[in-house]
Amino acid sequence: MAKKQRGEKGGPKIRIAIADDHTLFLEGLTAALRNEEGVMVSFTANNGIEFLEKLKTKTIDIALLDLDMPDMDGKEVLEFLLKKHPEIGVIFISMHVNLEIAGELINMGAKSYLKKNSSVEELMNAIFNVQEKGRHFSDIVNESMSLKIESNKRRAEAMAYFNFSEREMLVIRLICSGSTSEAIGSRLELSKKSIDRVRSKLFKLLKAKTTADFARICIEKGLYQPI
Repeated sequence: MAKKQRGEKGGPKIRIAIADDHTLFLEGLTAALRNEEGVMVSFTANNGIEFLEKLKTKTIDIALLDLDMPDMDGKEVLEFLLKKHPEIGVIFISMHVNLEIAGELINMGAKSYLKKNSSVEELMNAIFNVQEKGRHFSDIVNESMSLKIESNKRRAEAMAYFNFSEREMLVIRLICSGSTSEAIGSRLELSKKSIDRVRSKLFKLLKAKTTADFARICIEKGLYQPI
């Protein structure tokens, strides 16, 4: 007789932990999941530090994380789990509908991303898909992937138009993120003077006068995507 999979009817339940600093949401979600078959809530936490502390004595399959939490946020918890517990599937449930943030978290290793106003049915679908297939493609995940494809296309077109090298693209990203010529030079093992020459060339090509102006133009042309 075949062994039943976790979450399958009659088999062991999918063990879930929830971390969210909004008490009403946390309690409501916990109550809703306890009425569902195939899953069990192993523990809840109000922030990332409490979550990791409880994880020391509990074994879970799925982590449902809020993005914004005090002390340690969802992204920091994800980074820890990817290093120490890669077997745990992470699903973000957030009020934020920022496709770039969602895309970043998925690229890091999160298995899905849902809005807080999602139905229990959609959440259950996500939990079972992540447990069985390793990923759940919610509307936000699909849209963030489409945005990434479009962004990569615009970036490639802009690179070809301006004939920028990958190194120049890296300098663009570092300038836009606020790095100084000295810091960029240290990272690329080049002198500050060399970076200043590259910076001057880039500013001239893009007709930018200030760093803020430069960053705005780069975003508009698809050369830089802020996170």
